[in-house]
Order: sequence, then C-alpha cells, then structure tokens
Amino acid sequence: MKQSEALTILGAGANVFITGAPGAGKTYVLNEFISAARKRGASVAVTASTGIASTHINGQTIHSWSGVGVSQVMTADLMKRIRSRRKRKIEAADILVIDEVSMLHAWLFDMVDQVCRNLRHNPEPFGGLQVVLSGDFFQLPPVRRPNRGDDMMTMIPEFIESRRHYTQAGKDPDGFVTQSLVWDELNPVVCYLTEQHRQDDGQLLTVLTDIREGGVSQDDHDVLAGRLGQVPASGEVAVHLFPVNKQADALNDLRLAQIQDETHGYVAESAGAANLVTRLKKNMLAPERLVLKTGAAVMALRNDADRQYVNGSIGIVKGFAAEAKGGWPIVEFENGNTVTMKQASWDMMDGETVLASVKQVPLRCAWAITIHKSQGMTLDRAEMDLTRTFAPGMGYVALSRVENLEGLYLDGISERAFFVSRDAVELDGVLRDDSKIACARLADEGECAFTKQAAGQLAAAEGDEFAQGDLF
Repeated sequence: MKQSEALTILGAGANVFITGAPGAGKTYVLNEFISAARKRGASVAVTASTGIASTHINGQTIHSWSGVGVSQVMTADLMKRIRSRRKRKIEAADILVIDEVSMLHAWLFDMVDQVCRNLRHNPEPFGGLQVVLSGDFFQLPPVRRPNRGDDMMTMIPEFIESRRHYTQAGKDPDGFVTQSLVWDELNPVVCYLTEQHRQDDGQLLTVLTDIREGGVSQDDHDVLAGRLGQVPASGEVAVHLFPVNKQADALNDLRLAQIQDETHGYVAESAGAANLVTRLKKNMLAPERLVLKTGAAVMALRNDADRQYVNGSIGIVKGFAAEAKGGWPIVEFENGNTVTMKQASWDMMDGETVLASVKQVPLRCAWAITIHKSQGMTLDRAEMDLTRTFAPGMGYVALSRVENLEGLYLDGISERAFFVSRDAVELDGVLRDDSKIACARLADEGECAFTKQAAGQLAAAEGDEFAQGDLF
C-alpha cells in the first residue's frame, strides 16, 4: 500500500494498523495523520509502548495515558483509581494513537480497551475511539515475564479469571496485540506500506526481505559474510551498535577522552512535575549533560524542520558559536550541511497538554549506541557484531538501520542474526493479504468504504452489556 492510500483510509476515520518494513514510512504517515487530525479540531492522544518510543513522537507511554501503569491485571480498585485520575482526558479524546505496538503485550492492549469502554460508557472497542496502531512485528517483541511458580500475580483471582478467557479463546496473553481478546472486534484496516525510503534496491534489501519471509538463503549468508572485516574509509564514522548500554557508553567515553581539546558542556533545562521530568530524561536519547569537543563524532536526535539533517544523521563538531554560554556546537553533517545546533524540546504530552518538557541540544556522541535505541533511526554507516544478539528481531533491527550494503560493517555474524519471531513470519502473510484487500476496496468503493467502520457495530451492540467493561 502507498502512503497516500493509508492517509486516505486514516482520514476516513477507520481503525488502522500501519505496518511494513523499516524505511517504509510508518512514522511519516503517523505524523502526517496526527497533524491533519489536530488541524481539523480532533483531540489526539499520542502514545507508544515504551518510553523511548514515546519521546520520538512527543507523547507518553500507553501505560501512563490509560492509567494502567505497571499493573498486569484489572481489579475494581485499579479501575476506581483510573476513573478518578484519567476520566476527563480519556472521555475528551477522539483518537488514540499507539506507536511501536510490536512491544505491547496482548493483555495490556485488552486492559486499555477495558478502561476506555468503562470510562467512556461506550460498548464499542476502546469506547468508540478511532484507534491507530503502528509497528513492525519483526522488530523487538514484547518482553515475556519469567514463568515463576511462586509469582504472587498468579494467585490473584482477577488474574486467574483473565487468563482463563485467553485459554478459552486460544489466545496468548503475552503475545502480540493480534493475540488480544479485542483484536478481532476492533478489526483494524491493515495498511502494509510497501514503498521503500531507506534501503536501496540492492543486496541488503534482498537479505532483509528474505528474513521477513522466513527464507534466508546461502546467498544471503554470503552477502553478509562479504562485509566481515570491512572498515570505513579514513575520516568516515560508522556507528557501533551494541546489545547493551554499558558497551555503548564505554566506547563513547573512550573516544571523547582521546580528543585533546577544550570540553564544552550543555545541561538539560526542564519544566513540569519532577517525576515526569525524571521519566522524560530517562527515555530521551539526548544525555542530561552533553559533553562535546571539537572533532567529536555526533548524531542528530531529531528531524530538522528545514531538512538540513534527520534523526540519525552523523556529523563532526567543527567548533562552537559564541552566541551562547559555552557556545552552541557547529556540526558539519555528512550530507554537506553545516548547522549551528541549538536546543530542541522533548515534550511529554497528554493530548494537546504539555505535562513536562526537557530542552537540550539534540545531539549525542555517535561512536556507539544500543540496537534498541537505534530503532527508528536511519544511519549512513553502522558497525556491529551480530554474534552478540540475544533477542528475536535484534539482528534484523541492527541490519535495517543502514541504507545499503556499503554502509554495513560486520565484526561477526551467526545464525542468531536472522532470528525473528516465528509468530511474526506467520502473521506477515496474513497482514499483507489484508492490506491488499483494503487497497482493492479503496480503489473500488473509495474513501466512504472506511468511514467509521464501527458505526454498524455500534448499532448491533446497542442495548448490549459491555463486552469487557461491565466488570467494574
């Protein structure tokens, strides 16, 4: 599906799942839709499955927006607390956006649905909100809880009852959102974006496609093996991608210390409730105290409104402007643009309300970053050891950060590099077929075919008891 087709379906008011390979433009479509919806006066709740993902879209976590927090089961006391704290915001929303849904558990998706139905007094899925989901199931999946026999959660009656519903429905509560009890009822239109705006049409794209289709060949192995031992040319920076923070921080600190030049520091400025500011600082990629020197390799952490750089652009600090204390860093990016980098703002939003904000120069040292934090970035060059990946999708995320094979430098590779969720492979074909059906329907019937799909469901459900929300 083309981006323009997805935007037409979204604009019609349908519940939508935006998916596709990295570089297909999921974030672009999401941002365009959010902007257009707000311009026409809709109240849009922008959320994501993780704190880092929420900072990319100036939103908040779905846990925070819904009031569910860290709870794993709905109880009467929890619903009462949520009603007292979140009722107005949830009632006022028209659209709920959830980004990076690959990392969202089915049980949490169902809990949010239950909250929305209850607080909005509406039996439709999510209380009648237009629900817009975005993500790629081949990327990092939900983190499964350890299966411990002494886990007190398994002793709570509500937990036992909720898991019984999943067993009866043949669903996995710890699986993808497609395993949720509400998924079939929500019935989102699948917009599987197929245009590629990151990788070229060469060998790396073939490898990534084969990984997605579960058919990695010997040719794919040979292509990647050909990048072993390759090193960037003199003066070029390749970002090292590591599985864990400790490795990335150690390399950045080492490389910065090796530069014999004056240090320039920038401390983040913040506003809002202390606990929310702390959460925002923890999840934004810019460090609370940024330390730079002339000659440091840096990475841009935001997209520039004037398109001089994008999230993930690499550059070198050439000096410091005198207009600010310490001087704003002057960065020469690899695309040829030289930019004086001033503060940008990371905001935690609740609808259109700013709950907390942190201002910092949108840079970090670019010698290293974790694979998890690189998700959503486009890198010109990246160096990685794929023998160290340990989670499904981790190797795929790392490989898909670069635009072409020439930008990939491998220190090691193993079969784990191709390890993705088996459920994702099986689900992918279904999602592609559903998207093709939606494309054909759009071509045959036009935008009106997707105008508030749930209108018929509401009529059918009128007078019925809440499917899930009547518990409390």
